[in-house]
Amino acid sequence: MNSARQVQLARAGKAITAAAFALVLAGCGASGSTEKDDPKSSESPAAASASPKAETVADEAAEEEVSAESVDAVDLKVGDCLVEDPDAEEVEAVDVLPCTQPHDTEVYAAMKMEAGAYPGEEAVDTAAQDFCLAEFEPYIGTDYSVSALDIGYLSPTPSSWTLGNDREILCTVYRVDGEKLSTTVKNSNV
Repeated sequence: MNSARQVQLARAGKAITAAAFALVLAGCGASGSTEKDDPKSSESPAAASASPKAETVADEAAEEEVSAESVDAVDLKVGDCLVEDPDAEEVEAVDVLPCTQPHDTEVYAAMKMEAGAYPGEEAVDTAAQDFCLAEFEPYIGTDYSVSALDIGYLSPTPSSWTLGNDREILCTVYRVDGEKLSTTVKNSNV
């Protein structure tokens, strides 16, 4: 199995802002109240239970969920949605599911590098960054600098280049705030 190298192009300003925002929200939720202090939490179980119709809707939604399929990293294509953002330096396989299901990452562009000897990590990274930035707005519909999304990419490793003839760079996109995506980002203007 061939592997691809995972790289994230995190924007420091947005990442720091998102982290600070998350801390503020976490602080707001810690009010120190207990169940005894909150009259709403003392509702009877009958009052808090869902109606049979609501349970049926929830059951139908659960039936619509599709389980993820494990795919070799070199077999990914534009439009694939990944359950989780790969967090390893080298990625061999990822779980893919329909973009209508909660997911972390979507592949939005692909580029084949020219044949020949492996050009080196720096050259691959430069090519990937330039290409992924150029392809961001045409796929997403908004400029990268104002988007709530950030860029990552999967690129060939020296061994996948040599042994697997892997020349493909895959651009991925994910939310800066870490929230899951629930639909495709194509033409989303996010």
